[in-house]
Amino acid sequence: MKCILVGIPNAGKSTLGRRAADELGLPFYDTDELAVERMNPQSIFDMFRPSFFQRAIYEQVNALIELSHTDESAIIATGAPLLSDAGCADILPKIGVVIHVRRSVDSARNDAIQRGGLTLVSVGDDGNALKGSEINLSARAVEEYASDLPLLEKISDFTLDNDGDINSGTDKLVALIRSICKMQKRDVEYEDI
Repeated sequence: MKCILVGIPNAGKSTLGRRAADELGLPFYDTDELAVERMNPQSIFDMFRPSFFQRAIYEQVNALIELSHTDESAIIATGAPLLSDAGCADILPKIGVVIHVRRSVDSARNDAIQRGGLTLVSVGDDGNALKGSEINLSARAVEEYASDLPLLEKISDFTLDNDGDINSGTDKLVALIRSICKMQKRDVEYEDI
């Protein structure tokens, strides 16, 4: 059985997915990481080109299709931009069980701001960068992809609320995956997970 984690940026898909996979002894894949590995950007600036973004979505879809052809059970965290591909929302439920890692937009945005990460400085009206404002790209991504929440709910088989700490989120994801395995009586036995 493949468990596919979807959600807005900073919802906890990769963090919880990786930890749950370790606890359950399952392989973990992150489509963002797989896409970047395949693309091998030469500098951080390559990642801001529009062509890079489009290719990243393409590579994520390819990674998902390749993973769908394996027989192994796995936990797969998807990148938020993946859903901007028109056909991806239709593909995900055919690959496995889709779990929406739901986190409030405010919590995800605040976490992105606290973590820092990539920050751009906008230029002021007079061309002076010092008069511009800082833009936290992670927080901006959370705001941009919040509009995808109805689609995430629509394509998901299950929803996992993740507004608590990492340990409780991991415990809830592990329990959910175990109950899904038990309910579906798939190839993976409940006792094995």
